[in-house]
Amino acid sequence: MLRQAGIEVTLGTLAEEATSLNKRFFTAIQLGRPYIILKWAQTADGFIARPNFDSRWISNALSRKLVHKWRAEEDAILVGKNTARYDNPVLNVRDWAGKNPLRVVIDHHLRLDQDLHLFDGTIPTICYNLHKHLESDMLSYVQLDEASFLPQLLQHLHGRAVRSLMVEGGATTLADFIDAGLWDEARVFNAPACFGSGIRAPQLKQATFDGKEDIAGDTLTYFVKQ
Repeated sequence: MLRQAGIEVTLGTLAEEATSLNKRFFTAIQLGRPYIILKWAQTADGFIARPNFDSRWISNALSRKLVHKWRAEEDAILVGKNTARYDNPVLNVRDWAGKNPLRVVIDHHLRLDQDLHLFDGTIPTICYNLHKHLESDMLSYVQLDEASFLPQLLQHLHGRAVRSLMVEGGATTLADFIDAGLWDEARVFNAPACFGSGIRAPQLKQATFDGKEDIAGDTLTYFVKQ
């Protein structure tokens, strides 16, 4: 109609930029799951945690503050059983202004201590597992099938209108998402510290380098999935 009225029409202007800006929406519509961001910090010798699973503190204070900014920008944040047990994270936004994301933890056999911060009832939290289903406003247990655990988890989050998910660890959980091809971008902090031994950082597959920057001595590297 515009062209018929003699108006010049240009299509595809800044198409890639527009797609990137709305990548969470398009992922939800096209793939039926949240947009998945993997995040971890690793030492210069390639470890994500010490032999006792302790991962504090690999990255510096400014890097950690940046992570809190990211948390405020995403709908949900996920950790696995070992990270929940050994780090006892709060998974909230403390060092930045913004909303707390939905907290998500994977605990297949419900072995986590209920005194952990994740179960304190202060922030809506979902525990995905193989044994129990009980949904409530602040703490829900969602039972999934072992054979299709991650796809069902993502489908359930999608059904709750969760459009973005940041996976913060640990190494096994990150590797599970990578092996399943269930990720869209990765943000990896490389710190100058060395552990000498410990839990190896995960290895990305089908990854394309997407830039890097210095964060007060830490190197933050971005990757996107091919």
